[in-house]
Amino acid sequence: MKRILALLLLLLLAGCRMMNTTVPTVPAAAASVSPTATPASAESAAPVEYAFAFTARTLDGEELTEEVFGQYDLTMVNVWASWCPPCRGELAELGALYGKLPENVGFLSVTVDDPGDLDDAQALLEQYGCAFPCVDGQGSEGLVKSLLSRVMAIPATVFFDRAGNEVGDWIVGVPQGKGSVSDAYLSEIQARLDLVNGK
Repeated sequence: MKRILALLLLLLLAGCRMMNTTVPTVPAAAASVSPTATPASAESAAPVEYAFAFTARTLDGEELTEEVFGQYDLTMVNVWASWCPPCRGELAELGALYGKLPENVGFLSVTVDDPGDLDDAQALLEQYGCAFPCVDGQGSEGLVKSLLSRVMAIPATVFFDRAGNEVGDWIVGVPQGKGSVSDAYLSEIQARLDLVNGK
């Protein structure tokens, strides 16, 4: 019994290993972070050249593209699955975090559940009161090639600037620290905003 509890604790702390990943390393900080400024208007703003392209459907059926990054100075992307205990464990905190985000920070959830398990993912989001958008990662070739092929374990969180460039290091597993998980993420968000703003 003690061995089982120890194994479960190890899984909770380490995160769930991803199956079918092809790249053996988690990326380090982005080589460059583009400066961000809120455009005066959509018409006067120059077209954004995004670091990568994707089209994905949310679990509610809405279509999202890489242009979601252009709406915020920083976008937090959390990769998870319904079968992953640490992922399920942080959902309530992510739901709380979503309501605390600064206005210039967006949030996108990416589930790597198989198509037959998407209903389970949707049910968990509803159970934990998660109002943020969640896309089907496996159903998006662009996300599989640009993001998911580099994920070794989940939950994994990465931050992007307005052009879809990575900002700072990835967070693999549930962040630990003083206070709640949502507080730990807020601290990480502030650190990434400082990078984006050149502080």
